[in-house]
Amino acid sequence: MSLFINNIKKLIENIIVANNLKGSIQIESSKDENMGDFSTNFALINSKLNSKNPKELANLIVESLKKDSYFENVEIAGPGFINMTIKQENLGEVIKEIFLKNQDYGKSENKNIKYNLELVSANPTGYLHIGHARNGAIGDSVARILKFAGYNVETEYYTNDAGNQINISASTLFFHYKNLLNSPVNTPEEMYGGDMYIEVAQKFIDKYGDKFINANIGQNNKIDDEEIHQLFKKESILFFLNIIKDQLNKFGISIDLFTSEAEMYKTNQIEQTLDLYKKLDKTYIKEDALWLKTTEFGDDKDRVLKKSNGDYTYITPDLASHNVRIKRSKADIYVNFWGGDHHGYITRLNAGLALLGYPMGLIKIDMIQMVRLIKDGSELKMSKRKGTAIWLIDLLEMVGKDSLRYMLVSKNPSSHMDFDLDVVLKKNSSNPVYYAQYATARAFKILKKAEEQNWKLSIDKFNLLNNVKEKQIILLLDSLNKTIEYSAENRLPSVICDYVQNLAKKFHSYYSDFKIVDLENVELSQQRVCLVKAIYQVLSICFNLIGIEIINEM
Repeated sequence: MSLFINNIKKLIENIIVANNLKGSIQIESSKDENMGDFSTNFALINSKLNSKNPKELANLIVESLKKDSYFENVEIAGPGFINMTIKQENLGEVIKEIFLKNQDYGKSENKNIKYNLELVSANPTGYLHIGHARNGAIGDSVARILKFAGYNVETEYYTNDAGNQINISASTLFFHYKNLLNSPVNTPEEMYGGDMYIEVAQKFIDKYGDKFINANIGQNNKIDDEEIHQLFKKESILFFLNIIKDQLNKFGISIDLFTSEAEMYKTNQIEQTLDLYKKLDKTYIKEDALWLKTTEFGDDKDRVLKKSNGDYTYITPDLASHNVRIKRSKADIYVNFWGGDHHGYITRLNAGLALLGYPMGLIKIDMIQMVRLIKDGSELKMSKRKGTAIWLIDLLEMVGKDSLRYMLVSKNPSSHMDFDLDVVLKKNSSNPVYYAQYATARAFKILKKAEEQNWKLSIDKFNLLNNVKEKQIILLLDSLNKTIEYSAENRLPSVICDYVQNLAKKFHSYYSDFKIVDLENVELSQQRVCLVKAIYQVLSICFNLIGIEIINEM
């Protein structure tokens, strides 16, 4: 909670007790500076409860607050709102609080609520692309923000390492393996594109040499020797999963647990889940297929779990894996971060879990919409690695981790995003990443200049910080915890980016209008340097929440 809001609330609580009043207290930051710094509707919402009309109750509160030295002004507005202006000499409390709490400023106490977040979960059949990057940047930022807001958080990555896509991956790898050995092979019926497979095939040769040169491509996207096919499946999964983990690490994404679809098969978890559905009488046979009664929980039709040929549908291992995940994690809230093209899958997943006895809607799905890369005013469609997507590794090389992460989380995930490469490479105020990091670099330069003067900065006196821009900055610094709480509750890292842009804008404007280090006015300069240090500290906290680095020199 805001320091000022917390203090005001305590003052009003004392008035309530002293006057035998009743009611809840709601305090908001004023949107109009002419209406004070904060306002409360206490008198409006609690007038009947206290057998008084709103203005009568408001007047009682106002007269009591006016006696307190905390306020410059307290007045009634409209039908009974109470507007309050903090006395200038008390504004420095926020700076002092920032200095004392350091990296914990704005942090909330432990809420004893556990989140389990599943993020990225790309198939181990290739490199991560721009869609995975946005999913991962948002999911990882949400995890950081939730932790800072006092929640217990664990993250996991579900690996789809079973099914036909792995057969295709193995055959694609084998195709390039043979070509690199100058031993052409039949082209598989289905193949994945991208020069990345050539890179991985070379790694395979480095490990195994030409040991499998006599094998060939058979039917159904399989190598004609089953043992060799299984080895290529295993190795393709291992190669790509290691590449994915490396790319996640370079992108600053931390995953607590990697789980495996293949492991679900090995441990018979899928069959156990089907047996459970059968015991609960939630399945039936129709046209030789096994169906699940998902319409009982709002699905538009029942879903097939097992086809007439005995193959599982996509949802079957998915339901089993979620069942295992819920039992293992014992979290209070489960969240999946999915691409926008999976929207139709939400109801059937939650319906399937509800049939196992879980609350409907237990798995929260945050949909993350597509990203278009823009270059020279047009959409950039091809990767230099000749795939059908823009790979994360390409983007990291082009713009760097910080710029990529910041831009990907800066927009509401439910909105489609145009990522303009030309903008993000500019070193001016049109680039929001540069604009934000330039604020920390500018602040650091001021702090170094003050350090050269051997000033001992005091946090006990800020009486000279009395211009409007200084007050605006301090009130914004005071709202950090409230901003983080809102961002956490709604799982919106973009809220933190909006806050960063707002603070950077106010600081750059302040810097332009006022001389921060003035050797002819040391006392004022020292107080202003303290404010700059507080700005630097808060920006560094926000940067960490969205996974970007603090820049001290530009």
